Amino acid sequence: MADHWQQIHVSPAEHIGTPGLEDAAYIASWALSGAAVLGVVLLVWHFHI
Repeated sequence: MADHWQQIHVSPAEHIGTPGLEDAAYIASWALSGAAVLGVVLLVWHFHI
């Protein structure tokens, strides 16, 4: 059980350059926003509004 707790502590230098959950959420939000804009543009173009 003691070995389990020793594996949790990792130095910050080992995480540099690895994408985290915040980066994934940021990219996903931009992708969804871009898809929404593209969808609106295509709807306007299709229905000639």
